[in-house]
Amino acid sequence: MGGLARAAEAVASACAAELAARCTGVPGDDPARDRGYANPARLVADTTRTPVRDAYALVAVGAATALRSSFAGEPLPPRFAHLAAGLTSAELGLDAAERIRRFLDRVAPRVEPVTLEAAERFLVEQAASVGPERLGQLIKLLEAHLDPDGVRPREDELRARRGLRIWEDAAGMVNVRGALDPVNGATLKAAVDGLVGAELHRARDARHRQHADDPRIAEHRSIAQLNADALVDLARHALGCAAVPTLRQTTVVVRADAEALLTERGHGTIDGIEQPVSIASVRALVTAAGIAPLFVGEGGEPLQLGRSARLFSAAQKLALADRDGGCAWPHCSRPPSHTEAHHIAWWHRDDGRTDLDNGILLCSHHHHRVHDDGWRIVVRDGGRWFIPPPHVDPHGTPIAANTSTDRRVGLLARAMAAA
Repeated sequence: MGGLARAAEAVASACAAELAARCTGVPGDDPARDRGYANPARLVADTTRTPVRDAYALVAVGAATALRSSFAGEPLPPRFAHLAAGLTSAELGLDAAERIRRFLDRVAPRVEPVTLEAAERFLVEQAASVGPERLGQLIKLLEAHLDPDGVRPREDELRARRGLRIWEDAAGMVNVRGALDPVNGATLKAAVDGLVGAELHRARDARHRQHADDPRIAEHRSIAQLNADALVDLARHALGCAAVPTLRQTTVVVRADAEALLTERGHGTIDGIEQPVSIASVRALVTAAGIAPLFVGEGGEPLQLGRSARLFSAAQKLALADRDGGCAWPHCSRPPSHTEAHHIAWWHRDDGRTDLDNGILLCSHHHHRVHDDGWRIVVRDGGRWFIPPPHVDPHGTPIAANTSTDRRVGLLARAMAAA
């Protein structure tokens, strides 16, 4: 069904682009204006009963992937040939194609054509396997790599848009609405996630001790309610009304290449935040309390613990987060702060070792699926693969695990440098 829907979107975008090409703006020769529509997208939206936003995407993607002709009438390939191939093969849906198109149009004036083509091919190849959320992360990281001088201006623009409103409505509820730039938002998000994670672990441990879902100790709050309560706890802590010891275990993880730090050119990333940040912000963050730069293994801390310890160390978890980018389950988008380190060869059943090559990050839900539903994880050709149980896939076709967006973009960057 998914492939059929994507194929239908490809045909619709081609038709929308053809319609737009025929809208010349000349009265009597413009199908949209002659019918009272301001532009072709409005006509497409009304005809297909789709949102105007989707109609604009159909027209834009169709135009970017349509065959062209020269002034002499000679056939020319589409403006974005790899994007066109992805649509034609039904590997790409409209939303992913439009995200990639907007990115390519945005960076085209600032990069060489060969670099733009490599970026286009890379995103089209990755889009089918990473899912929509991680595609957005890839695009942001790739833009930071291709346009390093633009990272700080974009960061300054986001910081200028920060704001917070707190007001009481007629019902007596205190409303909070705001937006934070990536650097400050990461600090708040890490603190709230840490408190919520501690509450969820407490509720899970209580259920395990009772060996049943005892309604007296069950956690009935939604994640939104847990987030709200965590924010209030932070305020109480700041006011000195209560201590929140779990915050001491919460860390904001900042990642940057050593070369970028030395040359002060490039970008960094913050775990759980998609928007890249400037090297200047990375330098400021690594000197702040509660911020951990990823220098895994420095200071002699062992990254291979063998059978000497069951739990993965904090340094090992940072290294796993750098590799997996969060939950490694295919298409799961949970960040590293929402994951647990799982032994691929189980600790008890398989005498598995607490080593990096035997570790993988999984969110709580997918951790339980691996333990309870018969999924297997294998290491093959340097990658990690999930093997479905027979009741899910009788053939046991391997599915590639997630890889961090930093790693994916890093591989592309090295390939571009070597070309």
